[in-house]
Amino acid sequence: MRGPGSLNHNRRSFTAENVDPKRSSLNVVYRDEPIQKVYHELFDEAVKRYNAKQKRKDRCITDYYEHLRTGKQEKLFHELIVQIGNKDDMGVLTENGALAKELLDEYMQGFQERNPTLRVFGAFLHMDEATPHLHIDFVPYVSGWKGKGLDTKVSLKQALKALGFAGGSKRESELNQWINAEKEQLAAVMERHGIEWEQKGTHEEHLSVLDFKKQERSKEVAALEATKQECQTDLTEMQEQLETAQTAVEAAEQRVQKAELTYQKQSQKLNKLAPIMEGLENLSAQYSQRPEEWVPEAATFETAKSYREKKAMPLIQKLVKVLFALHRKYWEVKNERDKYQYFYQDEKKATRHLSQQLEQVKAENSQFYAMKRDFRRVWNYFGAEKMQQVIGLMREREQTADRSQKKNRQNNVEL
Repeated sequence: MRGPGSLNHNRRSFTAENVDPKRSSLNVVYRDEPIQKVYHELFDEAVKRYNAKQKRKDRCITDYYEHLRTGKQEKLFHELIVQIGNKDDMGVLTENGALAKELLDEYMQGFQERNPTLRVFGAFLHMDEATPHLHIDFVPYVSGWKGKGLDTKVSLKQALKALGFAGGSKRESELNQWINAEKEQLAAVMERHGIEWEQKGTHEEHLSVLDFKKQERSKEVAALEATKQECQTDLTEMQEQLETAQTAVEAAEQRVQKAELTYQKQSQKLNKLAPIMEGLENLSAQYSQRPEEWVPEAATFETAKSYREKKAMPLIQKLVKVLFALHRKYWEVKNERDKYQYFYQDEKKATRHLSQQLEQVKAENSQFYAMKRDFRRVWNYFGAEKMQQVIGLMREREQTADRSQKKNRQNNVEL
């Protein structure tokens, strides 16, 4: 496995939870050099050559170790963790554990010779944890570099290429090829001692006890976040429904107000016209029967025929037209008012219905908040692990029930 590299942990500068200090004396230290000393040894001459070529002083490198430590291009060092078996089949206090120590020691003896471009500055065999294992810390470097930067510099990719691992696809990268080659070296040591390699094909990142706990806690947090997201989604949907209902109620209320205002205006017009129209209806009825009877007889100096045809009849006909026009206008205004009155009543009914829906959504929203609070209390009481088990069990039951219902429906269709 590749590890993040904790030199203080490897040197036992502190005692972790999974370490038995009574057995720390059994640990083996193959190499423990200050990493800054190794950097000076490997790169000081290259730094001098690099600085000599620079025309600007701000591009010169004072300390290559500090240059990488404060930058983001390359890691200062890498760590390889090597272990055979696990605590169940190679426990440190068992006979197999003693054999594992012997195998790891033999593997370590040839590591630097096999990997000359991986400068080992720390190598530790730990016997005070559950299973014997090696921590190998190294600085990968390349010499004679023709590209940008120092001609001797830190580069894991180029260091492995120099060892013959050309790389290719993501799965067959230089690093993966090298790790597989080192596994083969360890397998050869094991085979010489009669132990067969069960190939699991993994070289995952190594996790310390603290990191493992952090990882497990992260899983619980992720589960909580997923549940929280589900609740938040439901809550958002409820809020959207509530906002939609409120918008509909507001729009309905505006329509009702507009209809009521129009209704009032039409009613006012009609109320003004009503007494006038009532008298005009009577006059209209009288004139519409025999209007010529209302025309007076001709004067002394005017013939009857002339008076009736030229003066009386045209006047009466105009008056009748006016009366009919007023009568017609009255009924138009009355019909318009009745229409708005019906519209107003319909809108009031719709508004009452929407208001009832809004109250129902508000009540459901309050129930949802209460359920969410109760769920959080139950979660906190039983803990994330127990709740995840319960949720998983209930989901399995629901899925089983769904499959059973689908199967029953298919059987009914076939029958």
